[in-house]
Amino acid sequence: MQCTKCGKEEVLPFRCAYCGDYFCASHRLPESHECRKLHLARNVSVIEREGRDSSKGVSRPATLLALKSEVFLSRMASMEKGSEKLHLLAGSAIVGGVVLSITYPYGVGLLLLAIVVLSLVASFLAHELAHKLMAMKLGYWASFRLNLFGALISVISMVLPFKFVAPGAVMIFGSLDRRDIARIAAIGPLVNLAIAMATLFILLTIYTTLRALEPGPALALHLVGEINALMGLINLIPIGPLDGLKVISVSVKKWAVYTAAAAILYAVFMLRLPFAL
Repeated sequence: MQCTKCGKEEVLPFRCAYCGDYFCASHRLPESHECRKLHLARNVSVIEREGRDSSKGVSRPATLLALKSEVFLSRMASMEKGSEKLHLLAGSAIVGGVVLSITYPYGVGLLLLAIVVLSLVASFLAHELAHKLMAMKLGYWASFRLNLFGALISVISMVLPFKFVAPGAVMIFGSLDRRDIARIAAIGPLVNLAIAMATLFILLTIYTTLRALEPGPALALHLVGEINALMGLINLIPIGPLDGLKVISVSVKKWAVYTAAAAILYAVFMLRLPFAL
């Protein structure tokens, strides 16, 4: 997200308690970004005292709570920047290992294998960051965190026939609305489906050229599309902590449309079309 004042990209921006806009660390204070509601920027203790001593009987606990929450979130965001990068890096490494165990038997060559693994790690990051950015857009604090159990099972699955890729998830802080939860949940699988559709489009439009060169590039693209379609489909299953349960609890129709699209895409890739043979 960009700083409203200078336009600098910030992964975890600061939200002004007064105007509601988002800023980088340099412009997080009201006076630093020339806040249009600077007249409201008073010491929290003063507001608390006024709330107790108000002769008009007008209490301001909500204002005080909001200010304290903003201070808490700003401090939390500042502390979490570095650790979130480490969690994302570790999660990416685990995903890369699982993907390698899936794609290695296809024998596409070391270069193409590396491209496939990196592409699918990027797909994982796109999925998780889509959750995070949607949450931030809706006004919540969000940060990716590894899950010890999920990470452990993912690592173990590297040597098992059944693969599991869920090393962590985006944690969201705030008073969440059900519809916001559904929107945040849906965006992750939709990103994977968009990647799968883009890959399928490329294969359908230029697979003849790829085949004329060698079958490896077509197979590599096929693997990226197929696994993204599978990631989207699995995440839309309406059970446990998966995204599908959050979506279906708000809109069965939208969940059905998303799931049908994912199932069709995955089925198309599973047909082993001529460009992937």
